[in-house]
Parts: sequence; C-alpha cells; structure tokens
Amino acid sequence: MKLGHWFHHLFNPHCVDCEHLEQEHKVCQSCETLKMQLSIANIEKKQLLDSILSFTKPTVQSVTQIRPEDVQPKIMTWNVRKQMLEAEDRKTASLMKDKEKIQRQIDELEKEVGIEKENENASSI
Repeated sequence: MKLGHWFHHLFNPHCVDCEHLEQEHKVCQSCETLKMQLSIANIEKKQLLDSILSFTKPTVQSVTQIRPEDVQPKIMTWNVRKQMLEAEDRKTASLMKDKEKIQRQIDELEKEVGIEKENENASSI
C-alpha cells in the first residue's frame, strides 16, 4: 500500500474509489475453482497423450556381443571324444549296477514282508 493511499484510506475509509479497487483485487472463488479444474484436466490430457505415444515408440532391444569363440566350431580330437564317451558309459554302467542292487534289496524286503505274493496275484488278474 502506498503511503498516500494509506493516508487516504485512514481519513476516508469508505469512499467509492476504495471500494471499487477492493472489489477488483478480490479473488473470485468460482474462478479459482475453474482454474484448478482446468489445470487438472490439462495434466490428465498430457499423461494420456504420453501413454498413447509411448506405444508408438520403438522398443530398444539390447544386442549381445558375439565372441569369435562362440561362432567357431569346437574342434575335438578323436582321443578326447573317445575318453568322454567311455567316461559316460562307465557312469551309466555303474548307475545300472546300483539300480540292480537296490532292486534286489527291495525284492528281498518284499519277500520278508510277504508283499511279493500279493503283487504277483494282482498282476495275474
């Protein structure tokens, strides 16, 4: 408030000019509400537009680097290949031997309990 305006307001508190200025400076509540709603609507529009445009953007896929070792065939000598095959065969044979031992133990336990006869009768039906 200017000094002259302050003196004027002090000596003439209810003059027409002061009331007119006061009404001009008043904030209209409905206008403020409308401004707020417009702002919210604009933000929602922007978010909607951004989400729609995000579908049209190309997706960036990461490209893995290929090393020359991956592309070149792995050369294996016959001796190395033969050793690998023999090791696999020995492992398979030991597993089969273990399986036979376990099956014999199961058969013996079934004989002791008497389950073997029931299984044979059930399989013959």
